[in-house]
Amino acid sequence: MIKVGLVVNPYAGSGGRSGHKGSDDLYELNVDTSGRMRRFLNLAPREVLYVTASNLMGSYYFSYFPGQFRFVDIGIGKETRTTRYHTMNAVKEFVRNGVEIIVFAGGDGTARDVAEALREVNANVPVLGIPTGVKMHSGVFAQTPEKAAEVLNSFISGKTVLRPGEVVDVDEDLYRKGVYVVRRYFVVTTVGSSEVVASKVEVNTEEEELEGIASYFHERLYRPDVTYVFGPGSTVKYVERALFSASGPFLSTDVVKDGKLRIVNASYDDLLGLTGELILVVTPIGGQGFLFGRGNQEIGPGFLKRIGKDRIVVISTRLKLRSFECLRIDTGDPQVDRELSGVYEVLIGYNEFYAVTACE
Repeated sequence: MIKVGLVVNPYAGSGGRSGHKGSDDLYELNVDTSGRMRRFLNLAPREVLYVTASNLMGSYYFSYFPGQFRFVDIGIGKETRTTRYHTMNAVKEFVRNGVEIIVFAGGDGTARDVAEALREVNANVPVLGIPTGVKMHSGVFAQTPEKAAEVLNSFISGKTVLRPGEVVDVDEDLYRKGVYVVRRYFVVTTVGSSEVVASKVEVNTEEEELEGIASYFHERLYRPDVTYVFGPGSTVKYVERALFSASGPFLSTDVVKDGKLRIVNASYDDLLGLTGELILVVTPIGGQGFLFGRGNQEIGPGFLKRIGKDRIVVISTRLKLRSFECLRIDTGDPQVDRELSGVYEVLIGYNEFYAVTACE
């Protein structure tokens, strides 16, 4: 029977809804993790033996599916508060147990821990990431928990190829200050699939296109009686500064009302508390195409369901649009993801639009 290692970082992603932009220094459980693990396990293969860490680091999530899975609890992670060393020890134990693939749930920090543990024991076991973190730039993550299950099923069936995957991470302290520094730490083996997003860094924007976007927004789209929510990203912050002579850090979600910056680095709760007519302005991540679910988790599903697709303005430069094929949406709520699917008219210059479809 094929053995699959499964380890979960229950803290990963805990800084997302609060706008913290990472969870490396937080020890707050992510309330969304259980839901994401249930989404993964609902479609995950049953005909394998899962070798898993304890409690919230793995075995707990099988309790949602009594009798449907075979699993062995290796006893790592029973403590109330776990650290990266529990993740690394679990990975080393997986290797000793002869697993054929390691599936982990977390973000880039967790990916680093998995890769570091594999290097320490000189192992080359394939890895696959279930996206539950804030930062997920590494090229080992599936697009959604459901896609992770699909990839794992394909791997078990022998229908995938293996390829190198970069494990990268962002300096969180600099990240919150608007300095985007990405480092490559490891290259691991991952599963070759279009559902596993390659590691790419956002490309530089072009000044002329940004000026055109800002001018068109000011002349045609802006209304002083509307409350605007400006998402993260240098493209959005350029427009924000051009219109209001101020903005939060480039990874901040900001709220503008009556032409003034009212909230900087808004949290999910801040957005849920907004009243009146709302318009959301966002830009996709270059190279990956994520519109929601990566780096802007504070723009959560409850807020997006309320605002609706027709109140979302997507802006981008041409160069960025050429770096991906479709817009990826992973809000954490599959129903909201479906409601936000379809074609988006992306503003790319003064009165210039480009139609981009959301990934299926």
